[in-house]
Amino acid sequence: MDEKICVFEDVFNETSARAQAEHEKTGAFGMLARMKLWDRPKEAEITLAGTEKRYQPFWMAKATRRTLYTRRGTYHVRVEHPHVTAVELLGRKLAVDARRELQLAAVEDCESVTALAHYVDALGHDTPEKTLVEYAGRYAFHEIADSSEPHFIVPTVTAASVLQQVKARLSAPVEADAIASDEIDIQSLTLFYRPVYAFQFAWKDKTGVIEIDGLSGRVNREGSMLGDAVRRLGNRDALFDLGADFAGLVVPGGTIVVKLIDRLSKKLPG
Repeated sequence: MDEKICVFEDVFNETSARAQAEHEKTGAFGMLARMKLWDRPKEAEITLAGTEKRYQPFWMAKATRRTLYTRRGTYHVRVEHPHVTAVELLGRKLAVDARRELQLAAVEDCESVTALAHYVDALGHDTPEKTLVEYAGRYAFHEIADSSEPHFIVPTVTAASVLQQVKARLSAPVEADAIASDEIDIQSLTLFYRPVYAFQFAWKDKTGVIEIDGLSGRVNREGSMLGDAVRRLGNRDALFDLGADFAGLVVPGGTIVVKLIDRLSKKLPG
């Protein structure tokens, strides 16, 4: 399994993000504050109380499920000649039924291949998957080998949890009479980091935070300052630790074999 940590390159710099936040700052105090006619925030009364640039994580896992199985069925062959009562086929004599058909018992050999790219917000936020797909497919990023860059947020959604979600999404029942093999091959697991600017504004005794997405420029008027949560990543192995459930080829609780080929081969004595 290919394991990577990738960082997106800024589209919006701090200057442009701050300008956007200043334009939106009256929205930092909620809809009710803006709707009040007698006491609502005025731009001149709002001050910038703090700023923060951080990198927020999301996961991308790529996997393929390949299932070999057999199905029993009956093939119906139409007999056109009106005088035929039976047909000898493959060494067997078959009667023509009342519908002028031959009923051929068959066993079908089948192969089902399903590819999946699974995206999940690594902080457990309700970020639409299509938004994460857009980030990965549209914006430039580079891989880093270690955790030397600052302002990264440690994921709260673990790598093991992500792979459990992948297994669940790929574990739909197969209509089969017998399954010869059923494997999920995890090709890659990537931890992406995207830039986010947070600007805290103060008005009277209230504070509010405007977040600016460093890639798309999207504005979040209900943002937050993460403060101590912003820190270096720490141990790379800990980020990709899959725990005991993924130590072998088979994940407990199911018959599907989950293969982590590269990871397992690295652990074999040579």
